[in-house]
Amino acid sequence: MQQKAHFLGIKGVGMTSLALAMQEAGWQITGSDSDESFITDEPLMTHNIVVSSFSDPLPGNLDLRVYSGAYDSPVSRFKTVPLASALSEFVKTRQVLAVAGVGGKTTTAAMLACLFQAAGRDVGYYLGTGSVAGLRSPGHCGTDPVYVVEADEYAVSKVDPRPKFSLLTPQVLITTNIIHDHPDIYPDESSTLAAFSELVKSLPPGGTWICNPSDPLTAQILNLLGESLKAIKVVQYGTNHPLYSELQLSVFGDQNKLDATSAVLAAIELGLTKSEALAAIKAYRGAGRRQEFHGEVSGRLLYDDYAHHPLEISQTLSSFKTQFPTRRLLLIFESHTYSRTESLLPEFARAIAEADLPFLMPIFESAREKGVAHKISPESFQAAVSKLNPACQTLTWENAAEIVVDASKPGDIILTMGAGFVYKLHPEITTLLNSQT
Repeated sequence: MQQKAHFLGIKGVGMTSLALAMQEAGWQITGSDSDESFITDEPLMTHNIVVSSFSDPLPGNLDLRVYSGAYDSPVSRFKTVPLASALSEFVKTRQVLAVAGVGGKTTTAAMLACLFQAAGRDVGYYLGTGSVAGLRSPGHCGTDPVYVVEADEYAVSKVDPRPKFSLLTPQVLITTNIIHDHPDIYPDESSTLAAFSELVKSLPPGGTWICNPSDPLTAQILNLLGESLKAIKVVQYGTNHPLYSELQLSVFGDQNKLDATSAVLAAIELGLTKSEALAAIKAYRGAGRRQEFHGEVSGRLLYDDYAHHPLEISQTLSSFKTQFPTRRLLLIFESHTYSRTESLLPEFARAIAEADLPFLMPIFESAREKGVAHKISPESFQAAVSKLNPACQTLTWENAAEIVVDASKPGDIILTMGAGFVYKLHPEITTLLNSQT
């Protein structure tokens, strides 16, 4: 008899990815969420997964109910688990290749999914995005023993502060970087260091850790774990790795080259030859909300990116400036959570000020932060950026598209950025630009 699972908050990228993979594995999948549009709407609709309202009654005779960590654990007569637990259970018999890090994990995991597919390996994958060019969906069961998992450092749930990735048992681990983020979960850098150290220590004897020692916290873990690392294989990479100069990619930027280097090294560890892996990585053509091109309209290039940590912002802006040195860069940034913005305000200000014309959307307020007093405000955020770039302006959702379009001119890049809903400005921006022609 076919097993049935219901996903509460199914439109979240991780929820959608697991739901699609479980559907391929033979589960009957349903889900519920808000009526608001998400980047996962299309893959859910394409795969005929019915999404009901949160207020609708549950389907009957469920075998499993999965809930997003963004919500409280629901009271239910059915077996109910958070997403991280459901994912861990789903991949427990597979050879897990986990990709962790505060930035680059979605891109690297998507690169691996495309690489293995191009190489003829039906590897399973779980990706934190709505779409990847060349892949049928962001979640796939696969028949190969290997399963690629984007491994999240955030908490399992509101009542379980363990990192989601602590529930996984990877055989191969990539850490793209290790940076203090999520101050609501990790109060300081040392707590971030401890979480990632435990992840590395969880690798079984003979496992492989692929890491970039130029990242300061990665270097600390290499020193801290010392002799204990002898039980595993440590593969180090960076801009000086020979593979870095051999890569031929359709995406731009040094960070993409670093991510691709780690992906190729992981593929080699898992059975591909160097030449096979280098040839197959060419199949990666981009993922949703990662330097995603939305077209050229009235001489402006429109892009969107998910960067939401100061280091990611700076790296992404640098990639655009290197790729398009003669174009002005207009950045529309939506900071994701008050806690992150407050904790890293000086770093945010420095990164955002690198844009030629920076614009700030209202700060995204997470469910955890509702009703909590905040020191930061849109005005104080703008003041911090304006000290470094006086051109900075604050926007509202009502006036954002009009102000940015009026400030732009042919030849500009208009880049929306952040982990919230800033990408939804693109249709309005496109309409306004077309109306001017």
